[in-house]
This record gives sequence, C-alpha cells and structure tokens, in this order.
Amino acid sequence: MEKPLNARFSSGPCAKHRNWIAPSGKFVGRSHRSSEGIKFIQEIIRLQKKVLAIPEDYFLGIVNASTTGGIEALMWSLLGEKPVDALAQCVFSNHWANDIVNELKIPHVNLIKADFPERADVSRVNFNKDVVFCLSSTTSGVSFEDLNWIPSNRQGLIICDAASAVFAMDFDWTKLDAVAFSWQKGIGGEAGLGSIVLSPRAVSRLESYKPDRPIPKIFRIAENKKINFSLFNGYMINTPSMICLEDFSDNLIWADRLGGIKSLAQRVEQNYNVVKGWISRQNVFRFLVDEKYRAHHIVCLDVVQDVYQSMSDENKWKFLTKIVKICEKENVGFDFLGHIQTKPHLRIWTGPTIDHKDLEKFLPWLEFAYNKTAAECF
Repeated sequence: MEKPLNARFSSGPCAKHRNWIAPSGKFVGRSHRSSEGIKFIQEIIRLQKKVLAIPEDYFLGIVNASTTGGIEALMWSLLGEKPVDALAQCVFSNHWANDIVNELKIPHVNLIKADFPERADVSRVNFNKDVVFCLSSTTSGVSFEDLNWIPSNRQGLIICDAASAVFAMDFDWTKLDAVAFSWQKGIGGEAGLGSIVLSPRAVSRLESYKPDRPIPKIFRIAENKKINFSLFNGYMINTPSMICLEDFSDNLIWADRLGGIKSLAQRVEQNYNVVKGWISRQNVFRFLVDEKYRAHHIVCLDVVQDVYQSMSDENKWKFLTKIVKICEKENVGFDFLGHIQTKPHLRIWTGPTIDHKDLEKFLPWLEFAYNKTAAECF
C-alpha cells in the first residue's frame, strides 16, 4: 500500500500546508514594537480579516495563550452585565462554563449541557442574555453547521470559542459578537498565539460597562470603559514569538492565494467526502457523531464490532492506542487518538491543510492496523 506524503493528522497543532517552508527568522531578535514589527503585525491582522471575510467594522487583535487566553479575555472583560446562557457540550465549553460559574461568579447562569458526543439544545437559549458557546468542538467532533439559530435582533452578546472552526468553516460573522480562535488549527500555525474578534456591539459593551472585579493585565482589553484600540492596531499586550508570527504570515499568504475561506472550506468538504466514502465501503469503523451535528474538519470514529463495544473504557483506550502505534511505526499516521478527557475514539483532522490524497492513502492503513490489533486482542 502507498503511504501518505504527510502523515500528520493531529487536531492541533495541525499539519502544515504542503508547500510550507520553515520561517527565515528575519524578525528574530527584533522587537514586536519596532516600526517594522508593528507593520508586520498589522499586515497579519489585515490578512486574517481578508481571508476570513470578517466585516470591515469588526475589530481583530492578536493575543497570547491561544484560544484559551482569548476566550478568557473576552469573558473577563465582557460578562457580568446580563445573565448568561452557557452551552456546555465538550471538554473546553465545560471549562468555560466552570469559569463563568466558579471563577467569575456571574449571577444567574443557565447551563445548557449535552453529553459526549451530542450537541446542546439551542432551542433553550434565551437571547436576551449573553450566550457563551463553542462553534465546533475539537474534542468531540460536534459542530454547528450554521449560525441561523442566532437571531440578528438579539439583546445579549454572543461570545464564541471558534478555535477549530476558523479557517475550516465559512460562517456568518454578523451572528457573533466576540470570538476567540487559535492559529494552530485551521491553517496549521504554531501554538501559543491566537486572535480575538469584536463586533461593534461588543465594543459598545466595553465602553459602557465596567465589570465589578479586578481583571488581570493579560485579559485587559479595556480599562475604565475605554477600549484598548492599540491592541487591534498591532500593539500586543505581551511579547509574542516573532517566529510564530512569521510562520502564521506564511500560512495566511497561502490561504489568501488559495482563495480565502470559501476555498479552504471546499478543501474540508473534499477531505470529509473521502472519509465518508471510505466509511460506506468498510464495516469496521463508523462515525462517532450523528450526521446532523458532525464537524467535517474533525472526524471522530468509533469501532463497530460487538467485542470492542463490550470492553471497558480503559481497555478500549488501550486497543485504540495499539492502532495508533502501528500506524506511527509504519509512518502512515500520527497523533489521531481521541482526546483523553472524552470517551474512547479515534480523531482524524481533515482541515484545509490536509491533502485528500494523503487521506486516501492513510485510510487503508488504518484498516490494516485495526485488523492487526484485533488479531492480537480478540
């Protein structure tokens, strides 16, 4: 069997695009606040808005600590004026719900929970409140196919963790008010940095409401009801890695040349259809997530056989780990074990930097690894 040219199927940090070259290091040892550094960061901000088709009147800034730093900055800075509906349906959305209740201690929080791997019931959302949710759950493969469930005449703010959705899904930004995402997912940037996006409604909240709590400097995007506009003009709160910035710039240029978000989303669909076609031709694996709320850029798989289904979770993880190790030994697939804080499954990233030809070559090896593992364990 042929082997993939790029066997990296991790869900973050994700694979680089096929023409990626390592950063030259031209900004190493230079200040991010030098005139050249500021211009470079401003260009990265401009390219993100262009590639993602973000509305012109929305603000985009670069933050440290990836999506985690971004979503915490948004919640610490924006929440408290209104009650909150929090959709908790995956590992990270449960983290955000915990922070809202136990760390920020926001009064009148309604948790709308869903068990793995299901999606929270949006019919229970009250849009007079602020809403916090995850657009596409990296840890479960559960996703919203669109944002039509969010009304345009909402009274509260919509705060969104879009970590793995950005650069992989073409969605309506006008339905969102405050968004955080990382660079390490959709177009394979390095970890540790991310972006936040604010709608005019979110900016208005920052300029009219001051939370009754101290806000750590790293999360402070406004002070005394004055938004830190310099953050959205290239002046970061904390020192970034200039190598990571250069790497992300290269990835953005690739995405822009490809045609932006619509072309990136088309690549996702091509990859997903490869897996979907393969699923229909074999009887070992099945999709873990129901089709009506299944992410197309994060494919989570379950094993069909009754003997596997009768195992304990601990033994299922051991079984799946053997499959992964066989693929790694053969250099045909790396890092596609499911998130350890969920139920046992395999998780294959099928985002836009993955080449469909690599998926086509990898999937027969996945069957091979299963058969070899089954022969040893069953």
